[in-house]
Parts: sequence; C-alpha cells; structure tokens
Amino acid sequence: MSTNPAGTKRNRLAYTVIGVFVSICAAGWAIIMVHTEGNPGISPQVVSWQTTDRSVRVHYQIAKSKGDDVSCAIVAYDPDHAEVGRVEVRVPSGRGDADARQDVATSSRATAVDVRDCRTG
Repeated sequence: MSTNPAGTKRNRLAYTVIGVFVSICAAGWAIIMVHTEGNPGISPQVVSWQTTDRSVRVHYQIAKSKGDDVSCAIVAYDPDHAEVGRVEVRVPSGRGDADARQDVATSSRATAVDVRDCRTG
C-alpha cells in the first residue's frame, strides 16, 4: 500500500482553509457579542428616582475599573416606553465606582428610568 503525497497536501490545505474560516467566524462572533452585550467591566445601576411632571432626579451607581473613562446615558421613559428625557454622564479615569445623583429634564412625566449605553472612552 502506498501513500498519496498529492492527497496529503490537499488534506492539509483543506484543514488550513477550514481553520482560517473558523477563526474568522470566532473573531466576528466575539466582536458582535462585545457590541451587543456592552462592556462587561462596566456595571450601571439605578438605586432610586423621584419624578415630577417635567423632570426626574436619579440616584445611580456605576461600577468600573479605576483606569477607565466611562460615559453612560440616563434615560427616562413614559408609560408607553417612549423616551422622554436623556442625559449623558461621565465617570473619569482615576475614579473607581461612582455613586451620584443627576437631574434629567423630561418632556412629560417619567414612569421608568434606566442607566444604559455605557462605554469606555
């Protein structure tokens, strides 16, 4: 029984092409997950909030690494889940976790508040 050197080369080429394809797919999936799931090193949380007809006062916390410069949006919603107010807040590098309060002007009375869209940079 003899071995076929041309067949061995084709097998190696096929495995190489498959390996490159799988690597590209894995890298693409990782990029998609980072952008859809947000930054896993940032953890925002609404502690409490008080509303009036045209504003909401939000007590929030943002857990992050001390070296990261982080921006988040505080968003207020009406009963139909429409956005009625938004404010960008920033936690500069050099600070770890943030525990702060922020007033958000609203176009109507808010019934829900969230801290979202957090990102570094």
